[in-house]
Amino acid sequence: MIKVYRKPPQAFPTESAFFRLPGTLLMVLDEDWNVQMMSEAWQDVLGVGQAALRWRPFAAFIHDDDRSSVRDRLAQLGEDKSTLRFSCRCRHADGHYVGLAWNVNLDREHHLYYVSAHETGVRLRTDAGGLPEVLIDGLTGLPNRGLFVDRIGHAIQRARRNPELRFAVIHCGIDRFSVINHSLGNRIGDLLLVELANLLRRSTRPTDMVARLGGDEFGILLEDIRDETSPIRVIKRLQAHCTLPFELHEQEVVMSLSAGMTLSTPDYDEADAMLRDAGMALKRAKTQGGGAHVIFDRKLHEEAFNRLDLELDLRRALERNQIEVYYQPFVRIRDRRLVGFEALARWNHPERGLISPARFIPLAEESGLIVPIGRWILERACTDLKRWQNTHPRRPALTVSVNLAARQIAYPNLLKDIRQSLRQSGLAPRHLKLEITESAMMDDAERAIELFVALKRSRLKLLLDDFGTGYSSLSYLHRLPIDALKIDRSFIEHIDTRPTDRSFVETILSLAKQLKLEVICEGVERIEQEALLRALGASHVQGFMYSRPVTATQAEMLILQDINHPGHFIPDTGPKAIDASQAECIATA
Repeated sequence: MIKVYRKPPQAFPTESAFFRLPGTLLMVLDEDWNVQMMSEAWQDVLGVGQAALRWRPFAAFIHDDDRSSVRDRLAQLGEDKSTLRFSCRCRHADGHYVGLAWNVNLDREHHLYYVSAHETGVRLRTDAGGLPEVLIDGLTGLPNRGLFVDRIGHAIQRARRNPELRFAVIHCGIDRFSVINHSLGNRIGDLLLVELANLLRRSTRPTDMVARLGGDEFGILLEDIRDETSPIRVIKRLQAHCTLPFELHEQEVVMSLSAGMTLSTPDYDEADAMLRDAGMALKRAKTQGGGAHVIFDRKLHEEAFNRLDLELDLRRALERNQIEVYYQPFVRIRDRRLVGFEALARWNHPERGLISPARFIPLAEESGLIVPIGRWILERACTDLKRWQNTHPRRPALTVSVNLAARQIAYPNLLKDIRQSLRQSGLAPRHLKLEITESAMMDDAERAIELFVALKRSRLKLLLDDFGTGYSSLSYLHRLPIDALKIDRSFIEHIDTRPTDRSFVETILSLAKQLKLEVICEGVERIEQEALLRALGASHVQGFMYSRPVTATQAEMLILQDINHPGHFIPDTGPKAIDASQAECIATA
């Protein structure tokens, strides 16, 4: 806030650096709404200088048709409201009207109004209609995406005229905002957005622009910065503020903020390109676990193009029979008997080779392709298991588990697809297990619970995958009609060397026993891990010690091996020599 004293007028700091910044539209109005002080930039916007506007009523240069509504808006300022945002038209000296978005703040102590404005880029003739309200976000009162992009364009033009001027675009968003909406309701979500908008506005300079870009995402334009450390300092300050609880109608909400940043360079000649690149950086920041920030560089741009190219190939992968199902066995720990398989997707690209699921599964989930891919995996897994049961009737109790992603849970025809796959394959429902991760469940926990109840009525087995890596599982565990937990491999990896990991696994096994749930321990690779898990009372295991994920033909060989040599499960039946892409697939199974 600029400290200004109302009387006498000569006391105003007319030499203030703020009021001389190029492109900075600032005003100070007295309690009668007369212009007391203004920045030099108004000369460029309205075509007249300070001498022609100072001491005049604020309404004098407002469009005749807008004056009444502006007066009504300004009358709202008082004891209960100290900030106001609106749009209107102002007269330019050449007879046109310029669209402006206003931000007015009341200083009760000095009976002054501090006003900042942003050009909308709209130039209208005298007889033109009013400025569209769509330039202002209805929920937060901030400029919207269109106005923000326009302001970036003005900043690019200024930087062309004066290469020493530098600016930055920040694209930020709330981490896992959907969880807040689903768990606390849209009303609390909206209140949080308003609180964040106010926080962003308070934490930036009057010369900066804060806008709501849509959903939980906001944009910040920082003009006249010194170097690339300036936006980093701003976002770190914002992230520190966001770690404090927000009190929203008796609800205490804690959140984190991720951000992507783009710095001005002569290469940028379009505002959309600059905001797009900041969005790419935000997307990368969100993959780092929340509360992170990333500065855009050309490597991100290249990765985006490669990602787009990969997505185009993925859209054709199913019809070209490039998606395959691999199977990793579940083993009963007490006698090392084979009890079932987990079906895993693999993409055998004709040019790129075997592509890791860590690369294409997130891409499939984001693009929605996970729904048709998941449906095909389900059909293939049911068909393969039924064929093995018919071929090897001595092992009819084998099961197959199929993973469900968050997009599949939200898909309204999921239950219908599952029933159709069972009916077409002839597989009994009790032989099919469905796995859902904690993170996928928390994207819409209520929908997941509703779906699990419906699936349970169909006599399907339900597993909660990656247990222990989420943050809300215990609050929902008693409501989920699940049959088993899968302890994440990260807790098994060091169970024989880290007492804390051993204690965690022991606690989960004890909890599962009380809840009468089966437990599957993932990632068993060494005999020491198996021995310890057996001593702790674990029932089922999975890992490279027994077998890496294998093809359907190799999986059938494992069934034969288990039939002919019960209790002597021989690991490593897959190919001995593997290339780098296969190794990556194995590591991310």
